[in-house]
Amino acid sequence: MILGGQLQVVVGNKVDSIYDAIISKYDIGKNNSSPATEPDEPKKKGVLNTLMETISGILVLTLGVLTAAGIIKGVVAFLALDNIGVLSTKSGTYMILYALGDGFFYFLPIMLGFTAAKKFKCNEFIGAAIGAALVYPGMVNIAETFHHGHTLFTGSVFEMTYYNTFLGIPVIMPGASYTSSVFPVILAVYFAAKIEKWCKEKIPDALRGVLTPIITLIITIVLAYLIIGPVLNAVCGVISLVIEALFINIPVVGGAIAGGLLGGGFGVLVLFGLHWVIIGMALQLIALNGFDHIMACGGIGPMIGVFQGLALCWACRKNQAIRDLAIPATISQVCGVGEPLMYSILIPLKKLFLINILGGCIGGAIIGALGTKMYMFGGSGLFGILNYAGGGGVQDIIKYCIGVGFGALFTFIATLAVYNDKEATKVLGHVAQ
Repeated sequence: MILGGQLQVVVGNKVDSIYDAIISKYDIGKNNSSPATEPDEPKKKGVLNTLMETISGILVLTLGVLTAAGIIKGVVAFLALDNIGVLSTKSGTYMILYALGDGFFYFLPIMLGFTAAKKFKCNEFIGAAIGAALVYPGMVNIAETFHHGHTLFTGSVFEMTYYNTFLGIPVIMPGASYTSSVFPVILAVYFAAKIEKWCKEKIPDALRGVLTPIITLIITIVLAYLIIGPVLNAVCGVISLVIEALFINIPVVGGAIAGGLLGGGFGVLVLFGLHWVIIGMALQLIALNGFDHIMACGGIGPMIGVFQGLALCWACRKNQAIRDLAIPATISQVCGVGEPLMYSILIPLKKLFLINILGGCIGGAIIGALGTKMYMFGGSGLFGILNYAGGGGVQDIIKYCIGVGFGALFTFIATLAVYNDKEATKVLGHVAQ
């Protein structure tokens, strides 16, 4: 069609495949308008590096809002603590501000579904629809809707309760649902991209536009609820079993080992959305005994992040672009929200992420060996110190601070020693812009 001096070629339903072919041949989007040449032999990155880069790439687009929401959520939660009493949780001010801060994290799977789809070259709105299905209120509140549940693997660490079925197959939901989770939606969208690609290749052009999203969404959502969720629950069950055995059966040494694993590994569990069972077990122990050892060790992670963030702010003081990332991420970390620092700086600069894990291991091991107890599950980061106030004194606060001190000292020094401004600019420059 020729109109207004322009030539338009109408190709109908084949437009997607033609578009992909043109993008591939001419490397459009990679600042290269010439035909693609034979690429060099790609370097093998390894499974761990590929996984880290994928997750970082998916989350990078959310970092600015993630940081803002984290700061708001942390400050509002702190002001509403019983010990502070500045803001009532029943007030409209609290409800609006907390909705602003927590709403982003609650619906994070929708945002990540969109960005993961871009990373895996899938329809972005299919990715967002997958995230929306995972946080749909009817599924999140399924236990309240169907009060009578059935139990699988009763008496074992894999014990799971389900309240409904899909074609006779139990639909097993994690205790905290999929809200605020990261890994389930990313894995689901990864499979969705594969399914969508297959549909585009096999379905006739006339039906492709309608059938592709229908088939992709149905298969992916069923897969997410029936396989991905239960598998992640099983992994969490194994982790919980090992940690509980160490604390109970081997008091001091076991406490140090478990504390090291929790202190260093909790951030990794959060990264993959596998930490909810640990938190649930800690809450149950607090309700039963009035205290908990598990999150007493795992709770060191935010404070290790605070000191690592401070070290980064000092190390990159002459690099304004990196400072623009480090300063707000550190402020968010002080409020107990570690995702901005983790995803924007630590994971892309892999050595810093390893230092974060080692610092948590050192501090967690000391906290575990001292038998430190947590008495409530309230604030996090700097405000999490109040969680250790109990037991008739401040002895557990002191134990916690000792562990934090050693872990933070190692982390601060190691971060200053390892940080390289040129490397950070090369890796993070596009993020800072």
